[in-house]
Amino acid sequence: METSLKNSDAMRRAVKLLSILCPLIYFASYLTRKDYGVIFTAIIESEGMTDDVAGFIETLALISYGAGQVISGILGDKFKPQRIIICGLSVTMLCNVLMPLSPNNLMREIVWFINGFAQSMLWPPLVRIMAETMDAKTYSRVCANVNVAGIGGTIFLYLSYPLIWQKLFGASGWRATFFSSAALCGVILAVWAFGFGSVRKKTGLSFAKNKNGKADGDGGGKKLTVKVLLGSGFVLIALGIILQGVLRDGITDWDPKMIKDTFNLEADKAILKAVILPVIGVISLKLVGYVNEKYVKDEVRAAGIVFTAALACLTVLFFFHNQNEYLTLALSAVSVGLMHAINFFLICIVPLKFEKYGVVSTMSGVINSLTYVGSAAALTGFGAISEATGHNWRIVIGVWVGIAALGALVCFAAVKPWKKFRS
Repeated sequence: METSLKNSDAMRRAVKLLSILCPLIYFASYLTRKDYGVIFTAIIESEGMTDDVAGFIETLALISYGAGQVISGILGDKFKPQRIIICGLSVTMLCNVLMPLSPNNLMREIVWFINGFAQSMLWPPLVRIMAETMDAKTYSRVCANVNVAGIGGTIFLYLSYPLIWQKLFGASGWRATFFSSAALCGVILAVWAFGFGSVRKKTGLSFAKNKNGKADGDGGGKKLTVKVLLGSGFVLIALGIILQGVLRDGITDWDPKMIKDTFNLEADKAILKAVILPVIGVISLKLVGYVNEKYVKDEVRAAGIVFTAALACLTVLFFFHNQNEYLTLALSAVSVGLMHAINFFLICIVPLKFEKYGVVSTMSGVINSLTYVGSAAALTGFGAISEATGHNWRIVIGVWVGIAALGALVCFAAVKPWKKFRS
């Protein structure tokens, strides 16, 4: 984007509108992506699926989501990102309509696999739009709000199923969750199309195809080589991102099942109580956004510190997870909140450092895909461990402790090369 446009009064007004539209997209994304994970305890109970089969459906979606992130990231640097977002939202809305109509597990696997790829078309182009229209301070604030909005979608799911759909439709309430997510996604899709059209009309903003991968003239002629990338410590950061994904989504998705098994709760009550996980996530993101803006000078070091805090929290959970359901929920929630903080540092801030190479969308896609490598491993792995050990959750939590320790180690190891790269 031309600097004169970026600094114009029209663009400043447009950024205010984009600051609302971008979080709305992620709210819709989480509604239509997280709904299965939030209610699959109820689907297991209603449809008679085993833990590993239920986890496998979500794993397929995460695989397609992760692979699609790379593809969509590359496309997001070369084509108009707003159109990629519209396409992704349209397909995911359709998948959420089809999911409750699917007659068997095979059809659910196919539909949710497609949904995973559709979802991958949202984050990388969204990051490019924010990076190219906002200054660093605004980007940090809006990026935090985008993630908060996503978690807000998760909170809506945790509350709407047990308080509305399960009460209205009983065992079939999980189907209404998918339909309501699709309906809200359709409304947000219309708002995005109209709102971005207004931005473009007032500013002339356009993200044209770019043959060399540089975004609207940005990049200063620099080229990101494999040697530069490896020397930056990115491989270590990538491992930290994967481990964060394992813990964030592993704890979030399996905690309701752990609570249900450990304290003999009904599925709807376990899901309702687990709403504390995303609530703490929202608090964590608002806090980390403020802390990052005021105090954080090195996002990778900050991630290592947060991993260490999570290690302490999960160690306590290992010893006391079966003593009290509220203590278990609190420790799980704080651990997930800490993972959201790491997600902010490594998923939101790290890609911005590649703007000088003109590959923000590409790197955002690659980085975000790594998160869901971890998520896929968590869903299948923890489900398999649960089944194999007769739902012995202490063993699963022990694995979580080891993952947090490894995450801290790799982040601290990456601090020195990353500091040199970003300087």
